[in-house]
Amino acid sequence: MASSKFSAVFFLILYAVLLFLVFSMHNMAAMYLMAIGMFLEACEGIYCNFFKH
Repeated sequence: MASSKFSAVFFLILYAVLLFLVFSMHNMAAMYLMAIGMFLEACEGIYCNFFKH
């Protein structure tokens, strides 16, 4: 749910790093990064739905 070009590029880079971590068998770091990414996307969704007009 990218509400701007900046957030779309940010999440693209974040998930590219996540894929690299998975393929290089750094599974715990990948899980931490995935949890952070999902939390940030949820925060962005809340912000866009409730505070942005």
